[in-house]
Amino acid sequence: MTRPTLQDIYRARDLLTDYMTPTPLHHYPGLDAIIGSETYVKHENHTRLGAFKVRGSLNIMSLLTPEQKERGVVLASSGNFGQGMAYAGQIFGARVIVVLPGNPNPSKMEAIKAFGAEVVLSDTVYDSDPAAIREIVENQGCQYVSDSTDARFMAGSGTIMLEILDQLPDVDVVIFPVGGGGLASAISIAAKGLKPDTEVIGVCSAQAASPYLSWKKGELVESPMNTFAEGIGVKVTEEIPFHIMSDLLDDFVAVGDYEIRRAIVLLLEKTHNLSEGAGAVPLAAALKLKERLQGKKVVLIQSGGNASIEELKASLGTAK
Repeated sequence: MTRPTLQDIYRARDLLTDYMTPTPLHHYPGLDAIIGSETYVKHENHTRLGAFKVRGSLNIMSLLTPEQKERGVVLASSGNFGQGMAYAGQIFGARVIVVLPGNPNPSKMEAIKAFGAEVVLSDTVYDSDPAAIREIVENQGCQYVSDSTDARFMAGSGTIMLEILDQLPDVDVVIFPVGGGGLASAISIAAKGLKPDTEVIGVCSAQAASPYLSWKKGELVESPMNTFAEGIGVKVTEEIPFHIMSDLLDDFVAVGDYEIRRAIVLLLEKTHNLSEGAGAVPLAAALKLKERLQGKKVVLIQSGGNASIEELKASLGTAK
């Protein structure tokens, strides 16, 4: 797969208008007071599935042939991508197999099954070449799709930035979570292609630091994955997004899991929105970078709100 173009992103937006409305971009003075910037949150937690990944999933499904839909697609997911593809599969009448980690988020797994997708549990999900995926592709003829390397998925994700520029044309800084790197790549391509002076900043967990370490070192680095923020939990980032981020990211920040939990609580308190760990890392990064963000118009992409009750309890308990 190659990197998506701006034209691909605009085409994806045209497709998505039939299935979803733009997500809100809200300004929060309560966050302004803490960070010192004019702070906005792009609420991808307000999509039909509570996360941004429905965008790329719908775009992928819309581009499959009838034969490909019948054979089906297989993907590895911690939950949100699986939900997105299951939902898109239901809409477009395609078979979907989702390979989840051995201890999946129960609510996400239930949602995936509710949309009619097949679920396989595997402890190799976070490996760079999951054995369970290979077996399904080879034995069942399914097409493997990825939220990190598939240009179709990235094009769908890039529509977030088109909406931000429509909603806040003079945005100065956009901060977003980074796991496999698909979202980061898409946002950066759209931002730098349409408003090059926009500063784009990626954030990952220090407990799953491969994307950050790779960006800093200029080569792919594998790192342990011990974060509770499953949406950005990777052992190694993918090569295609690594090169895109190397070319386009203005900065990269790693935040600790305690900082992420604190950000979950702050989002709940200041915006009245529930965030999962991945969705809270932009706020955690903004708090770390607040001296350089003073007076700027900053957009935090809250990528998802599908936190489990256990995750919320742990965050409330940790961040007292």
